Amino acid sequence: MRRQDQLNRAFLKCPNSSAQPHFLPVPYLLHGKPLTVAFVGQSGTGKTHLLAAMMAEIGRGGLDSLGIRCRSVNSSQHHAFLARAVNELEAGRVLPATTPTEFVEFTDALLVTVDGRTRPVAFFDIAGESLHLPGNVTEFLLGVDALIFVVDALRALRLRQLTLAREVVGIRPQNVGIADPTFTTVLDRLPRRDGLCDVPTAIVLNKCDVLRFEPPIDHWLREDGRPTSAPDPALVFQESQDVYAFLAHHQANPWLRPFMECRRCTLHFVSATGMSPAVMGPTGGGSGSASAPSAFAGGIRPRRVLGPLLSVFQMWGLLEPSGPAPRLREV
Repeated sequence: MRRQDQLNRAFLKCPNSSAQPHFLPVPYLLHGKPLTVAFVGQSGTGKTHLLAAMMAEIGRGGLDSLGIRCRSVNSSQHHAFLARAVNELEAGRVLPATTPTEFVEFTDALLVTVDGRTRPVAFFDIAGESLHLPGNVTEFLLGVDALIFVVDALRALRLRQLTLAREVVGIRPQNVGIADPTFTTVLDRLPRRDGLCDVPTAIVLNKCDVLRFEPPIDHWLREDGRPTSAPDPALVFQESQDVYAFLAHHQANPWLRPFMECRRCTLHFVSATGMSPAVMGPTGGGSGSASAPSAFAGGIRPRRVLGPLLSVFQMWGLLEPSGPAPRLREV
């Protein structure tokens, strides 16, 4: 028992000689090939909030009804992430942007057990600015197992009703509708077979709470979003159709590039917080005098945050679907 306890808290130097020296938790190396999931998107799209909301839902037992059991790979690393991100978000505070780095390490990792099989799942929250740096950051993408592309509804959609929400978070009008450069950087670096990327991919239209009354988003956000069974492929297909049609209708085609270039891709309506942050500070005076958004005044109410993760699990073969795959049809 003492030996197992020591192993659970021990680290091993990574054998990859091409990377800078770093250490991995021993449990991460004892359960087969890890599933590495990378979140892609420029700074401010809500990647960190989405990952924190996912971990909070998992911690509340959001996957228990599916027979999925999760525990930390290393308790000290996991609790550090809970303290700096999950607990802060659940307290209603806006999380700071991810710090750019020239070397990528996972943000948090879990041991996920399904049907008696245990696999490590590591989550990488990469700063958008880091993806433009040459070297190890983009090289890391060659070995990633799954990608979650995060689309910021406030930046991607030129809808006039979003003007006030954009002003609150400091998005300038000239930056709306401009393609996310991190999408291009990642897709251009991924290996391909027959012209398509084989990496399982999910596209998340985040911050959908600002469009909660827009069809078809209103329909999907009314759903509880907490899974009671494995995702039904027919419903995943329907939601993917709706997200694709919504983005295409509002001329947000550049954000659909992962769908066009990846062999397996699902699309999801998500709100990591369920509401927009408020400015907690002085707002008068000239330009630049307003405080940055610092809190979610009414608390957070995440919506549908586990859907993209479960789709990745299915595409990776970790989770079996709950029904037959839908027949594809021309639209």
